Amino acid sequence: MTKKKIANVPFGPFVTVLAGSTVDGNPNYATIGAYGVVSEKQVLYISLKNSHYTTAGVLQNGFFSVNIPSSDAVEKTDYCGTNSGHKVDKSTVFESFYDEAGNAPMICECPVNYLCKSDSNHPSI
Repeated sequence: MTKKKIANVPFGPFVTVLAGSTVDGNPNYATIGAYGVVSEKQVLYISLKNSHYTTAGVLQNGFFSVNIPSSDAVEKTDYCGTNSGHKVDKSTVFESFYDEAGNAPMICECPVNYLCKSDSNHPSI
């Protein structure tokens, strides 16, 4: 059998990540499992329902972050995934930082952070 080399095709299992956005001036984070690499270019996708509080921030600002937590943050990550920003303020769950332009909140406790700009061709997320 001949093996075929396939570049940049994501397959699981995937680690859980936190998507971050600024909503009404405050950082908010949603725990998601649906994300990945779209192409060989620097393109990531996240999958958030329109009803997510974090989605409102992405649509308002055009920016979001993808934060990969360590296992030390499992309780905080779980909290962000089981509590809606519509009902609770999650702005103090993690220590947040921003890029120089203040585009989207990122999490200090996460060893990997990506600052992303929403594709204007796909504004509905």
